[in-house]
Amino acid sequence: MKKTLFGIIICLYSINLSAQDNKAIMEINYETKIISDSLNRDKVSIYSTALVFNNTQSIYCSKEAKLYYKGTPAETISTSAGPIAKYPKTTESIYRNNDVITASLPVGKYAFTFEEPKLKWEILNDRKDIKGYKSQLAKTITDTGQTFFAWFTTDISIPEGPFRFKGLSGLVLEVYNKSRTIEIYATDIKKSDELIEPLKYYNEVKAKTKAQFLEARKNFHENPSMYNGNIKVLDANGNDRTKFMTDRLKAINTFLD
Repeated sequence: MKKTLFGIIICLYSINLSAQDNKAIMEINYETKIISDSLNRDKVSIYSTALVFNNTQSIYCSKEAKLYYKGTPAETISTSAGPIAKYPKTTESIYRNNDVITASLPVGKYAFTFEEPKLKWEILNDRKDIKGYKSQLAKTITDTGQTFFAWFTTDISIPEGPFRFKGLSGLVLEVYNKSRTIEIYATDIKKSDELIEPLKYYNEVKAKTKAQFLEARKNFHENPSMYNGNIKVLDANGNDRTKFMTDRLKAINTFLD
C-alpha cells in the first residue's frame, strides 16, 4: 500500500510538473555515521540530514543548516552580547538541478561550491527489503578513488539519494564505503511540498573545479588558520590550541567525496 501510494504521487506530480517545478514531492531523512580517523574507530560522529526532491530537483542538507542560513536558526546560545545562532553540526549541502549536481562543502569558515562529477554505477546481484521496499545493491568508484556501495529501490523510480549518491534507476536508501567508516541509512520516508532551493552561504567560494576544493581542503588540514582568517585557536583560558587543532585535522582521513 505504501509503495503504491508513493507511485501514484510521483505519477501525478509528473503530470503537473510545469506548474510547480521547484516544489518537492518527497522527503527522506537519513542518519549518517562517520569514523573520521580510521585508526581510531571508537570515535563515531553521527548526524541527521534530509533530502527533499521531485523529478528534476533536490536539496540535501541538515535541517539545522537550512534554518541557520535562512537566518532562522533552530537553536541559539547565550553570550554576554545576547543570544546568537548556534552553528550547525554539519553545513554541507548538495543541490541537484536536472543532471547538474552542485556540492557546497566547508573548508574552515568558507563553503566551497563546485560541480560534482557524475558517478558510474555497477549493478550487483544482491537483493534485500529495506523499510518495505525491494532493494538491490550497486557499486561505484568515485573520482577520488573510493569504493562505495548503495542499496536502491526502483519502487521509487527517481534517480535520487543522499549526498552525491544519485543517478541510479531508483531512490538510494543505504550507502556505505568499503571500509565501513561511512554509513548512511534512510530513517523516514514521507510526502513533502517544501520548496527546493540551494543554501545561501555567508562565505561562499565558487570553485572552478572540484580539484580546487580538494587542494584548499588539503591546505586547510595542514594549516587551519589559512581558511580561518589567519587567527590562532585559543581555549577558554587563552592558551594557544592551534597545533592541537592542526594535529586533529591531520588525523582525519575519511571523506564523503
